[in-house]
Amino acid sequence: DPASVVEDALARLAERARTDGVHATALGIDPRGWELIHFTLWEDCAPPSEPGDRYHVLHLSAPDLSALPRGRQW
Repeated sequence: DPASVVEDALARLAERARTDGVHATALGIDPRGWELIHFTLWEDCAPPSEPGDRYHVLHLSAPDLSALPRGRQW
């Protein structure tokens, strides 16, 4: 059941968002293969125990962030 898969992924996402060191996290769907993907931005480095690909973010800009409307929060 796709709905239950998404619900489970959202529950894991909410848990990850409460993890120490997490700045932001998001869930998305790659429509090329209907694969759930998640992104996590860490305040520092991701713990070595975290699976997945890692990228080094050199600069993060958020001009007028407070002016953006809040998106759907499932």
